[in-house]
Amino acid sequence: MDNGSRRLVVATGLAIAIYGMAATVLGTLLPELSKTLTPAQSGTMASVQSVALILASFATGPAIQRAGAKAGVLAGLTLLAAALLFLTAAHTYLALLLAMAGLGLGGGVISTSTNTLASQLGGAGGGSGGTGGSRMLNLLNVFFGLGGLATPALGAFLSPAALCRVIVLFAAVTLTLHALTPALRPPPAGSTMAVGNRAFTQPLFLLLCLFLFLYVGAEVGMWNWLATFLTSNGMPRDKALHMLSFGFAAGIITGRLVAAKILARYRPANVTLVCSVLMALATAAVLAGSAGTAGIAIFCAGLAMAPVYPTTLGMVAEAFPKGAPTAIGVAVTMGWIGVAVSSKIIGSIAGDHPEHLGQALLLLPAVSVLMIVVNLVFRRLLPPQSAVPAQPQ
Repeated sequence: MDNGSRRLVVATGLAIAIYGMAATVLGTLLPELSKTLTPAQSGTMASVQSVALILASFATGPAIQRAGAKAGVLAGLTLLAAALLFLTAAHTYLALLLAMAGLGLGGGVISTSTNTLASQLGGAGGGSGGTGGSRMLNLLNVFFGLGGLATPALGAFLSPAALCRVIVLFAAVTLTLHALTPALRPPPAGSTMAVGNRAFTQPLFLLLCLFLFLYVGAEVGMWNWLATFLTSNGMPRDKALHMLSFGFAAGIITGRLVAAKILARYRPANVTLVCSVLMALATAAVLAGSAGTAGIAIFCAGLAMAPVYPTTLGMVAEAFPKGAPTAIGVAVTMGWIGVAVSSKIIGSIAGDHPEHLGQALLLLPAVSVLMIVVNLVFRRLLPPQSAVPAQPQ
């Protein structure tokens, strides 16, 4: 890897960290917002953010197929910073919804662009069936966990407005670094929609998208609702935020570092199957456990969830190398549709009663069980020796 590629790895990791910081803003602020908002209103805010992420992710894939992922990262960071500055001045429910929509748009652009860059830096899309893309995606998505750890940790002692301004400052530094870093050459143009159309008709691609639909709804459900669930059970807000950062986020970071090593020896489908089983057990333990064991269960939930998202995107990129940006964009979109659906379900079950949040969050282990079923189906479509089938040329 030459110096230019190393700089791009660092810049991409920092952009993912900024996305991680912004993506966990809602979960960090919800314990405070819950003093004036009902769980149903909080669920609507999460759904609005998710709908914006859906729209941005779907549009970004084809766009960066032509313009390159660097343009997407620069646009996403700009949108994210603008939304955070707007959030500092949001004092009404409508203004909060608009701010969440802006965060969703910026986040969707960054997520698709950075994951595309990570898969390209890892050599995904070579059609050889290797796991380099999945390994690089896990390594760089460690930065998402670092961002997810930083936001609630900072939020424990900063005001909401100060927290948003700190993230904007980091975003500005990262944007400058990306602007000064040479871009990777974009893939050949002209085949974007053809690749996408072939993907839409292939059972493997559809099942991988369904897998992400289920998974992302569960992971973001933890980010958004965990601190509120803990405070509704009597835990002080500061301690609940520390559980989210030094428990769940630390588990995500650790799990992705470990996964980058494991994927050198084991197939991605096997890794994601084991993770799905552990997710079901860990999320159930979080909901059923006592205050004394909550930290261990929360860390284990993060550890189990960590490899699933980047590893699955790596499989998608390997399956469709020429149209990886489009394929990743569609897959990410399906994941955020899962968040919109799960957020609305959780908010609706809890309704106006925070004490019902534990019942609503039973959705998380249920979704994990469904992931096991989907994995057992799509793994049958994978060739015996390679991670995923090479795209027909």
